[in-house]
Amino acid sequence: MIRWLVLLFLSPIVLAHQEHSTFGVHGLVIMQVDSKVIASHLPMPRGMHARQFVFEVKPTPALAPIFERLFKSQVLVTFVPRAFELNKLRLGDIPALSGSVYQGHFERDGKLAGKNVTLEVGKVILDEPVTPVKNGYFYVRPVTRGHCLLIHRIGHLPSFDQLVQVKCHHQNALPALIHGGARLPLTGQVPVPYKFVNALYLETQDFDE
Repeated sequence: MIRWLVLLFLSPIVLAHQEHSTFGVHGLVIMQVDSKVIASHLPMPRGMHARQFVFEVKPTPALAPIFERLFKSQVLVTFVPRAFELNKLRLGDIPALSGSVYQGHFERDGKLAGKNVTLEVGKVILDEPVTPVKNGYFYVRPVTRGHCLLIHRIGHLPSFDQLVQVKCHHQNALPALIHGGARLPLTGQVPVPYKFVNALYLETQDFDE
């Protein structure tokens, strides 16, 4: 009887912990913006992956050629780190991530390109929750001098995850959020005063209704 009372008391606590836990395998897409390497958490509409988290990373010198080769081939590059707590990464408590790098999407027939790859975690560029808001708005975030990322704010389904590199000026006065206009997702045309440079990433399949 006492055992059942203890379990009854602890169950809400355990369930609450499980509901708010962000420990798991958090896949990343890896991109290059000028000389910097950028990682973007692969978000989902709900659950522990419902977070848009973009940050700088740095491959170890011995493994940097793997990424250089993949970036030159202009293919999708994804990274599967060992399981970790996403909230700890957001708080800056995880200095490096280790795992495997893939040419293509690791869950969609991607080809293994390197094992035991370590990425040093750098500056956070974006940290926002995925919420059911209106689509068509883009976060504006500076990355290098003169270059920014336009990152689509994922909203009501159907939606999409997109990162676009643009030229930007007056970075000390950039808006936090802009509307992308009538065409969704963005193509070669981007809102004034930005100038299109490169479409880095686009995902729609995970955000169907």
